[in-house]
Amino acid sequence: MKKHKAAVAIIHMSLLILAFSGPKLYSQEGRGAGRLTGTVVDEAGNPIDGALITLQYSQFSNKKTAVSNSKGQWGFIGLGKGFVTVTAAKEGFTPSFIQLEVSGVIKNPEKRIVLRKAAENALPAEGVSDSSKEWLLQGNVLFEQKKFVEALALYQGFLDKYPMLYKVRLNLANCHMELQEYDKAIAEYQKVLEGLNAEAADKKDNKLLAQLYAGIGDAYMRQNKFKEAEQYFKKSIDIDPADHALAYNVAEIMMQAGNADEAIRYYEMAIRIKPDWPKSYLKLGYAWLNKGNNLRAVESFNKLVEISPPDDPDVALAKDIIKKISKIK
Repeated sequence: MKKHKAAVAIIHMSLLILAFSGPKLYSQEGRGAGRLTGTVVDEAGNPIDGALITLQYSQFSNKKTAVSNSKGQWGFIGLGKGFVTVTAAKEGFTPSFIQLEVSGVIKNPEKRIVLRKAAENALPAEGVSDSSKEWLLQGNVLFEQKKFVEALALYQGFLDKYPMLYKVRLNLANCHMELQEYDKAIAEYQKVLEGLNAEAADKKDNKLLAQLYAGIGDAYMRQNKFKEAEQYFKKSIDIDPADHALAYNVAEIMMQAGNADEAIRYYEMAIRIKPDWPKSYLKLGYAWLNKGNNLRAVESFNKLVEISPPDDPDVALAKDIIKKISKIK
């Protein structure tokens, strides 16, 4: 199991692709007293035993792994507050992930991850040699060890031999992102997009398509190219409008670009998708303050206070802002 630690199975013969890393939104340490539990099931709702569950903070390198039990249950303890991606993977299934903000002081709401059976025709009939599969496995080990240049070489060697397995280019993109070679990462994402767009409409993975657009948006955002980042995040939202994190990211870009009106629109979209996520209310309040609308700002901050645990630091912050606003004549 150790050699699978950094890997996510994408096709049924153990070819492995690393999970997407999300935009870096915050800067906490990621250690605390928070807990997160959940289950992993197949499409029929049956529990999946032995799935690798990886929890990765988006703002720093803290990563945790777990394995689901016979009831599909998994859990993490000692979590600090922050935005995380939780990925579930098991051989024979297409990987799946969820993104959420976790509390560092309480048990977070339980989460359910659904894995779909991997397509049986994902590989050529003759398959892939064991030595080539080992390249991917070793590449993932090197990636976990932050040896991104060495991992990149192994992934490229595999693709030179099996260019038809274009989704492995996601591994190349991950390496380039970590090496801050953002233009190269974007080029690899684009090649995967080309492969997806060449597939028949009924076989196209729209979830992956949305993630690719978000990945390109993330690469642009890390370069402070907010206009380009906005374009790709919006494409991702159009495909997967149920992802509150994408709407939130666009709102953040709009605020950095000084466009409070558009920021408000996307913060409100994030709230409609996930009304129990406090961070959107906090940032929406700031956006209303930027517009000079103290009444709407107070409404947003009060909503944050209403849905958050009393000991959440953002609650104290919101209450302090409300108090200061009330003194303004």
